[in-house]
Amino acid sequence: MKKILLDASSAILLFKADLLLELTDMYQVFVTNSVFLELIWKNHYEADIFQRCVSLHKIRVIEEDILPLSGISQAAMGSSLDQGELDTIMCFATGDYDFIITDDGKAARFCKEESLPFINALLFPRLLNFAGLMSRQASKDKMNDIIWFGRYSKEVIELAWSCSKESLHFAIPDAVV
Repeated sequence: MKKILLDASSAILLFKADLLLELTDMYQVFVTNSVFLELIWKNHYEADIFQRCVSLHKIRVIEEDILPLSGISQAAMGSSLDQGELDTIMCFATGDYDFIITDDGKAARFCKEESLPFINALLFPRLLNFAGLMSRQASKDKMNDIIWFGRYSKEVIELAWSCSKESLHFAIPDAVV
């Protein structure tokens, strides 16, 4: 089963679109401690859901300190990323994970610049369709839900609608590759 790193904005979007459990069923989902703290900050309405996912081991929290081990983590430390995204990218740099799910614009740009495998929440329904786990129409409906909840540029939305199965091959779950 593929191991992925999830950021807070993507986790919230997937929860709002009723896709968080599908994600945790398809992948080993990890969040850094800083991301987890964002998810439960001030006990907002989703906090109990994320705490329950952790208690049920659907989402695993990485609590140890993440040391810079590579050029990627050095570049991330020199960037203007927020703490959750910085920790996520530094954690990815350890080499223990398959890809990142982030909806943070700065983090997505960093991943592109460093050629790190990542998707955003908007692409997850598309992945489900490509994997044969969701119909094309249901995928479109979920993508529209995520667009409604998120703040995507026109370019990101167009890219998501036109994204090919081949370009997302790295993220298709092992059981259906």
